Amino acid sequence: MSSFTDTLERFAPHLFLFPALLLIALFILIPLVWNLYLSMTNFKLIGPTAREYDIIWLDNYLELVSDETFLRALWNSFLFTIFSAIIGQVVLGLLLALAARASLPDTPIGKAVSVLRTLTLVLVFVSWVIPEVVAGYAWAALTEKGGLASLLLGADYRIYAQHPLGTIIVANIWRGTAFSMILFIAAMEAIPRYIYEAAEIDGATPFQRFRHVILPLLAPAILVDFILITIWTFNVFTQPFIMLREALGKEVLWTIFVYNEAVKLQNPSLAAAAANVMFAVVMAMILAYLAFMRRLERWYYAGR
Repeated sequence: MSSFTDTLERFAPHLFLFPALLLIALFILIPLVWNLYLSMTNFKLIGPTAREYDIIWLDNYLELVSDETFLRALWNSFLFTIFSAIIGQVVLGLLLALAARASLPDTPIGKAVSVLRTLTLVLVFVSWVIPEVVAGYAWAALTEKGGLASLLLGADYRIYAQHPLGTIIVANIWRGTAFSMILFIAAMEAIPRYIYEAAEIDGATPFQRFRHVILPLLAPAILVDFILITIWTFNVFTQPFIMLREALGKEVLWTIFVYNEAVKLQNPSLAAAAANVMFAVVMAMILAYLAFMRRLERWYYAGR
C-alpha cells in the first residue's frame, strides 16, 4: 500500500497535466501534423483528386517559390508587419505610454492637458476592444467613395481600392496600438521609483532618463511585444478581408492568399503549404529578434 501511495504521489503532477496535454494534442499538434501531410499531397475539394490523391512531396512548395502571386503576398505581408506592427504599434505605443506617465504641472493648462490625455488613452483602448468585424466594416465605410476619409483627403474614389496596403496598415495601427501601450505602461510601473529619483538627483535630462534608465529596463517588454504583435499581424485576416472586400485579388496578404486557395479555388493542399511556409518565416523572425536583442544588450552594457 505504501509503495502504491508513493507511486501515485510521484505521478500525480503528470496526471494533473494530462487534460491540458490532451487538449494541446487535439487542437494544436494533430492539426499541425495533418497540415504538413496535406501540403505534400495534390488533394483538392473538387475533381478526381478529391477522392483519390497522391503524395507529391515538395511539389506544392516548389510551386509557391515560382508563384508571383504568392511572392507578392509574402512581400506585402512583410511590409504590413514592419510598418503597422514593428514601427507603428511599438513606437506609437511607447510614446503613448510615456505620455500616460508624464507628470503635468498643477495649473489650469496642466489639468486641461491631463483631461485631453485621458480621453486620448480611452479612445486608444476602445479601438482595441472593438471586434475585428465591426472595425473592418467601419474602416471600409470610412475609406469608401464619399466616406469621411475620402472627404478629408479630397479623394473622389475608393481609398481602400486604390491604396489597399496603406489603408490596412493605418487601420491595423489604429486597432493594435493599445496592446503595446498597456504592456509598456505595466512595464514602466514595475520599475522601482528610487531608480527614477536617483537619475533626477544626478541631474539627468528627460531624454537621458529615457535612454539610460527606461529603455534598458523596458527591453524584455519590448522583445515580448515584438514577438506577439509579429505573430498576430502576420496572421491577421478578418479586418483586412472585410475592408478590402473584392477590391483586389489574393496578392494583398498571405492570409488572403491562403483563403482564396483553400476556399475559392478549392485547393487546400497548396494553401497548407503556404501556411507552413509562413510559419517558418515567423519563427525565423522571432529567432532574429532574440539574437538582435542579445547583441544589442551586450553592445549597450559594453559601452557603459
